[in-house]
Amino acid sequence: MKEQHTQAVVIRVIDHGESDKIVTFYCPELGKLTGIAKGAKRSKKRFVNKLELFSRLNIVFAANRYSSLVRIDRAKLVNSHPAITGDYQRYAGAILICELLLNWSRENDGDRQLFDLLLWSLEQLANGQPTHKTIIIFYIRMLGISGYEPQFNGCLSCGMLTPEVAPFSFRPSRNGIICRRCNPGNRTTVPVALSTAKLLQHISELPLAKVNRLQFSPASELEAMGLLKAYGNFLLQREINSWNFIFYQ
Repeated sequence: MKEQHTQAVVIRVIDHGESDKIVTFYCPELGKLTGIAKGAKRSKKRFVNKLELFSRLNIVFAANRYSSLVRIDRAKLVNSHPAITGDYQRYAGAILICELLLNWSRENDGDRQLFDLLLWSLEQLANGQPTHKTIIIFYIRMLGISGYEPQFNGCLSCGMLTPEVAPFSFRPSRNGIICRRCNPGNRTTVPVALSTAKLLQHISELPLAKVNRLQFSPASELEAMGLLKAYGNFLLQREINSWNFIFYQ
């Protein structure tokens, strides 16, 4: 089959047999792409230190008429993000980001915005930016790109976002927040403070280049993480295992 070229970031690696690897990439034009790299575990030239998690690569591959797995022929390393793999918290955050992308993306459904967001998030972690804040920004922006952006600009019933109607509660089934006045009996799954709601709304509105200016208190970080975990699990109807390694840290 004809060889193809693409940029890619490694988001999952599985050993296969004694010498091969099955690697899943995210690519700007192709979306999620999974291929087999024959002899990768024994490679001293083609694949050595390249097919590793979080690595940004230029890859050469070919479709396989007998399998959904493409054949990975060559890879050129652009950036391996070594600072992430050397720090447990950054590593756990990057693993979660990759698992979220695995669950939210599809084969042959590329999105340049999502690819750029993935690169931005890995670079933030590699540069020592706070792990929790990076995860929150990634998830909010990814949900927006995917068409599932949660609404924090006001109560879904009355539209208010003021101290008089705080605190709020997030309703995953309604994709937004309900204020105290419109929430009789305090029926809630995830409580949300006014300050947290405003921060999460700013993440959606600001350009990505400026979003790092936002400052989260430890309480707002934990509240936002709990909200996003609950919302994502509701939408996907499954647990994301990587939350267990960073949640409440």
